[in-house]
Amino acid sequence: MRKSIRLLMLCALTAAFGLAAAPQTPAAPHNRVVGVVTAAEPDSATLTVKSDAGETFKVSVAASTKLLRVAPGQTISDAQPIQFTDISVGDRVLAQGPLNDADKSLAALRIIDMSQADLAKKHQQEQADWQRRSVAGMAASKDEATGTLTLRLPSMMGDGDLVKVAISNKTIFKRYIQDSVKYADAKPSTLAEIGTGDQVRVLGSKDDAGTVQAEQVVSGAFVTLAATVVSVDPAAGFIQAKNMQNAKPLRIKVTADSNLRRMPQMPAGGAGGGQSGAWSGGGQRPAGAGSGGAQNTAEARPAAGQGGAPGGGQRRGGDISRFMDFMPKIAVADLKPGETIVVASSKGGTPDEVTAVTLLANADFLVTMAQMRGARAGAASGPSMGMNLDVMSMVPAQ
Repeated sequence: MRKSIRLLMLCALTAAFGLAAAPQTPAAPHNRVVGVVTAAEPDSATLTVKSDAGETFKVSVAASTKLLRVAPGQTISDAQPIQFTDISVGDRVLAQGPLNDADKSLAALRIIDMSQADLAKKHQQEQADWQRRSVAGMAASKDEATGTLTLRLPSMMGDGDLVKVAISNKTIFKRYIQDSVKYADAKPSTLAEIGTGDQVRVLGSKDDAGTVQAEQVVSGAFVTLAATVVSVDPAAGFIQAKNMQNAKPLRIKVTADSNLRRMPQMPAGGAGGGQSGAWSGGGQRPAGAGSGGAQNTAEARPAAGQGGAPGGGQRRGGDISRFMDFMPKIAVADLKPGETIVVASSKGGTPDEVTAVTLLANADFLVTMAQMRGARAGAASGPSMGMNLDVMSMVPAQ
């Protein structure tokens, strides 16, 4: 009996040492490039791909390279074979194969392509979905324990209505980074990152109780300032101004992504007696800003502050973003010393220098409205700009 036990132990030890000594199969290298095709050269069978990280790679295609195409939202099992000539500039590709980091080249064993046309169609579908089923406002409160978020809808004339948002473990969160409102720059986020006063847009449908069941949530922290132009430097893209709230100098940086608009001249007395024409959410609207149709900004683009029911319900309270697209675009050189401007920018950085996300010129009327609103609320005098300036583009862009 003892001999049998010793023999079994010896066999077990021998097997264990044999397994330890056996050569291990190395993990296959995970070499791939994901990005957009910027050039396609049939003669040399080479693609130039700009990766999502901003690097440029040369991708060589051999006769044995497997070329496949999938539509956005499909899986690899739905892929269809294509030819090299089917790949075009603007397509999005995943190229897999040996990668040479030194010369930024990849010898493709397989390329999976999404055509630019399919991507554009997908983007249009997403836009339509955001237009139809989204709601936006300022974060009023949240309860991480129960997974709820409360938004206050925008209003120029007072506090907007509250909307309750329910969060699930399937809700996707994105957050805009400082000085950028490009969805492509937004980073993955969580409910914990949303603070009181942040701008939030939610994609989802309302239940019978009026609660939005959130599928996607996009948020960002922005501040709105009123200022008087002192001087402009169009070549450098800077505006020297005076902050109207504290009378301190304010340096405003304007980038290619800044949205500069000029407000129309408002009629005399438009801010009095609670009547403000189109800007109060009642009365005459700008041309094309009807209650429905693609020409209505409220329906045509889900920008921040586009309140109301996700199911296409009417927006409330004279949200400025409702009219932004009908205001003429301007350049830095169009600004004049002494002109009143309102600037929306990311929170953070230095208080005396901001990067303009949205800038409205000829904004005396807007500042007067903000002062009146603050006075009614018992706030200290000064333009505390508590209204949305359409600073966030909430439609995911490819």
